[in-house]
Amino acid sequence: MFATPRPRRLAPMLAALTALSLTTLALAACGNTDNTSPSGGSTELTGSGPATLWVRAADEPMDKALVAAWNEANPDRKITMLTVPDAQYVQKYVQAVRSGDAPDLAAVDIANVKSLTGQKLLTDITAQVDALPYKSALAPAGVQISTVDGKIYALPHQLDVSMLYYNKSLFTKAGLDPSKPPATLDDVVSAARKITALGGDTYGFAFAGNCAGCNAYTLLPYIWASGGDIMNADGTKPTLDDPAVAAALNAHKTMWDEKLMPPAVKDDNGATWLTGFQSGKVGMVALGSFAVSVYKAQPDLDFGVSAIPGSKGTSSFLGGDVIGISKGAKNAKTAWDFVAWSMSEDVQKNVVAKTGQLTVRSDTADNPTTQAEPRLLAANKLIADAKVPVTAKYNSLFIDPTGPYLQFIRDWVFSGDPAKAIATGKSGFDSRLAS
Repeated sequence: MFATPRPRRLAPMLAALTALSLTTLALAACGNTDNTSPSGGSTELTGSGPATLWVRAADEPMDKALVAAWNEANPDRKITMLTVPDAQYVQKYVQAVRSGDAPDLAAVDIANVKSLTGQKLLTDITAQVDALPYKSALAPAGVQISTVDGKIYALPHQLDVSMLYYNKSLFTKAGLDPSKPPATLDDVVSAARKITALGGDTYGFAFAGNCAGCNAYTLLPYIWASGGDIMNADGTKPTLDDPAVAAALNAHKTMWDEKLMPPAVKDDNGATWLTGFQSGKVGMVALGSFAVSVYKAQPDLDFGVSAIPGSKGTSSFLGGDVIGISKGAKNAKTAWDFVAWSMSEDVQKNVVAKTGQLTVRSDTADNPTTQAEPRLLAANKLIADAKVPVTAKYNSLFIDPTGPYLQFIRDWVFSGDPAKAIATGKSGFDSRLAS
């Protein structure tokens, strides 16, 4: 996925996108009343010619549909879209801005936006955002992570949220209430024991034990929900000895030691992250909301979703993209108009929701399409409290398979040596944060 790891754009989603009528989208593009903000203020945006947009490969289908609709309605200021491989995005974008050849718009992984704002590569759009009548309804973590010293540089664009998936059929067979998902880490371990006891190669829990990004997206929420974090508030120091970290990793270690997980999880680099649960042989797994569209296509898989539990509550990771205007953009006015249009009520309800995506506005989440899929409605509601790690070194720390985060997890869970995990992990985090 993969900066915030979500193989979201799979066959069912692609089919839905293909089925959209561009004519309908074009009407939405020119028929909204809440998609503009006045020019002026502290930052006046100029340049109304054709614009360019960079997107990362994981999110291309939705952006492709949006751009096609915009271009049909705005033939004199079309947007040209370039898809950049996820792993190369940040480096290529930095080089483009510094060389004076930046795109007008950048749709960047939400976890990487601090790298761009820290290098002053995006345009201040605070005045425009403040004029939006629905500003307070925008995904909070998406706005907060894009804000520096009170100035806003990007807005939520395509969203995904991590959740706990549980197999209702296995819950029933194990004597668990399928209407009550685990509310704490202890509940997760207890349920995993009962499900594994069913036998027949059935396991209570699974995670991708050799996938760095997967575990950023789905294991960090167990820590947050236990009342702590793996880094300090400004993302400059690791806090690997936080009791909340121990609570989350000890639960995973217990389930590994007691063989409540399939043996294959130790080497899973994300390749079987989805399929284990899909087989009906795994009771619980944390994944992004993208998986709802995958799993509901399998009629014999009866599953529920909930926020990821910890020892003191629940939490979720807000994944997906934010979108901002490049510093020095030649057609910044066109760029802003596209951003505002994409967040308009018509587009959020009639494009975003209808393709199985989460809406970026809470006031558009409870729409007829989402009401028809309660699990997506539940995911949309998690956005209000979802979090994003605050660090400009996200890829180096949490995505790199040779980085300190994955090794920290593996030392703790599989090697069973928390002291070594903390010592080695702290050294690795400190080294990369200082580079």
